Amino acid sequence: MPEPQREYGYYVFPFLLDGRLVGRVDLKADRAAGVLRVPGAFAEPGAPGPESRIAAELAAELTTMAGWLGLDGVVVGERGGLAALLHAELRRSDAA
Repeated sequence: MPEPQREYGYYVFPFLLDGRLVGRVDLKADRAAGVLRVPGAFAEPGAPGPESRIAAELAAELTTMAGWLGLDGVVVGERGGLAALLHAELRRSDAA
């Protein structure tokens, strides 16, 4: 599908929490920069639980994924309702 018609991005990682689809994340491994890029992070409509919990769990999973891919970290873009929360959660975990 051409980029202007994509709602979530080219490659979308579905995120499950407690056995339910709670979010979708646009991902790209940027090997030149050594990071996992997240251009967009989107909560599913009606997802159970607070978005802060979804962002915290998602941050942990993306950090694990980046390590598995041999990347140094995760960089979050601005698209999607979870983006700001995910960015804040990753900053919080980096500071710890």
